[in-house]
Amino acid sequence: MNKIRELTRSSLEITYELFIIMIPTLIIVKILDELGFVEILNKFCAPLMFLLGLPEAISLVFTTSLLTSPYAGLIVFSGLPADMPFTAAQASVLGLLILFTHSLPIEVIICRKAGVRARAMIFIRLGLGILSCYFLNLFFQLTGYMNYPATILLPSLESAPDLFSWGLSQLKGLGMIFIIIIALVIILDFLKYIGVERLIEKALKPFLNFLGVGEKASTIAIVGVTLGIGFGAGLLIKEVKTGKLHYKDVFGVLVLVGMLHSIIEDTAVISLIGSNIIITLFLRAVLTLCIVYVFMRLGAKLTQEFWQKHLTNYNIPEYKPNS
Repeated sequence: MNKIRELTRSSLEITYELFIIMIPTLIIVKILDELGFVEILNKFCAPLMFLLGLPEAISLVFTTSLLTSPYAGLIVFSGLPADMPFTAAQASVLGLLILFTHSLPIEVIICRKAGVRARAMIFIRLGLGILSCYFLNLFFQLTGYMNYPATILLPSLESAPDLFSWGLSQLKGLGMIFIIIIALVIILDFLKYIGVERLIEKALKPFLNFLGVGEKASTIAIVGVTLGIGFGAGLLIKEVKTGKLHYKDVFGVLVLVGMLHSIIEDTAVISLIGSNIIITLFLRAVLTLCIVYVFMRLGAKLTQEFWQKHLTNYNIPEYKPNS
């Protein structure tokens, strides 16, 4: 009974945190739709969608996820026309794009507070995220791989003719999200019980050592990768204030956690649009580790002044080498 109460409380807390963001977002999106701004947004983002091989209508899913969360993006996705052609390749590109760029404003603020400059994190997550998806789409186009209809596990919430029908449709979508959250909480608790988190920790530590991330920072990175940027950055902010972490370690950890956090939950959520787990989990991990490696190796040749001006900020108390 205690475990059931704990899981229920956890599900309700997560749902509350998501819904206070999602519900205003859905209302704002509806207002913008009625005023014609959604169509303008689609036209504005159409070139980017074209570069990534995605339908123009997906632009609203992308911007909603970017500004809020993947869950809000899922509801917007559910409202797209059911007969819209959408392949497994496109689902995988969109899934990877959302995983790299979702919740960007609030997560950039968290990273800034932990010591990394906002413009650096935006460039890495948005710029390199889009670039990675561009090359992934290019690969799909050249090979024809996964050029079959995506298996979408979301109910279709067609455009409603009036506000009442629209409201019922959104309630249906929110109910669906709540069910997903309950399922994820149970799955995550089970995976934790059987030791999957410990397995991930053991698997990541050698890579982090190879990347040049310090031992203390690597432990925080593992928390962020498995549990989310909020948990990881929260611990990191606390450690940064002590002045014991090197600024390069802070940067490396936040780039890693920014691009590869909540790997179990986020990957499971994105799979509902039909994305391939090899792309959204394994390719995402490989790309992230490569990006961190390049930045850490290039950063070793940069001056401390460059780090302070362009990559890290003065939320880090001391700028001094580890040695």
